[in-house]
Amino acid sequence: MLALRQEALQLVNELPESLLAEVVQNLRDLKNKFADKNKIVKKKSAADYTFEEKIAFLNEHLEDDPKKAAAFARLEEWRQKNRDILKSINAEQERCEAMNEKYGLAY
Repeated sequence: MLALRQEALQLVNELPESLLAEVVQNLRDLKNKFADKNKIVKKKSAADYTFEEKIAFLNEHLEDDPKKAAAFARLEEWRQKNRDILKSINAEQERCEAMNEKYGLAY
């Protein structure tokens, strides 16, 4: 990419002053035309969604498979029944302890 950029700069430097304004305007037009296409869109990670959004997504996609829908319903029922226990669990601490137990490393 650096070589291409250097070549472009060399070509611009070799142009006569009378063409420079037109070249700059063309570059601005290209930049504006492709600015929207080149914008980096940050994708949401699973942590960015609320629990309700995750449930809505799953329910929408589980309609086609009754077996998966039934399994998910059982899981959700279990989660609701054990809500108090689950709130008291520190997931990060549990993960660290499991990693240490399995790999012998402190995380």
